[in-house]
Amino acid sequence: MNTPSSGISLVDQLRNGDKQALEKLYDAYSGMVYGVILKMIRDEETAQEIVQDVFLKVWNNIKNYDESKARLSTWIMNIARNRTIDEIRSKKFRNQKENQNIEDSVYEVDKGNNTELKVDSIGLKSVIERLRPEQKMLLELVYFGGYTHDEAAKELSIPLGTVKTRLRASIIELRKVLKVE
Repeated sequence: MNTPSSGISLVDQLRNGDKQALEKLYDAYSGMVYGVILKMIRDEETAQEIVQDVFLKVWNNIKNYDESKARLSTWIMNIARNRTIDEIRSKKFRNQKENQNIEDSVYEVDKGNNTELKVDSIGLKSVIERLRPEQKMLLELVYFGGYTHDEAAKELSIPLGTVKTRLRASIIELRKVLKVE
């Protein structure tokens, strides 16, 4: 096996089919990937499955990775985010959430009783409902969906500058609404 000390990068090792390099990559990034996925999907078992899928996809597509376009961690996180969004949009996932058995529901209720501040518990969701649809959609993508400004621009097919302007206007509007209440 080639080692990093011999001058061959982890990416090159992966491209050469080095399975130990994949283990190193997994050890280095799986925790971060799992955390982001779990935050989006809120189901530990599904999150673990998606992590496995992400690293399998990285292994199978490492030849497509371009160092000049993004850091390796960014590329991996984009794969994770896209795979998670695909899962959330899938019929299987929606049906699974609708058909949870009672034991799972009790567990979800127990998990919800932690002391972490929830967005809805402070009434922010109801305040956001008062905004114009384009403002509301942007806030949900960027602040609740984890999208970057650039990703939101691409998702909505609008210029990046428009995203930033609308977000700023949305935050100003939220401040006005919150001062009145």
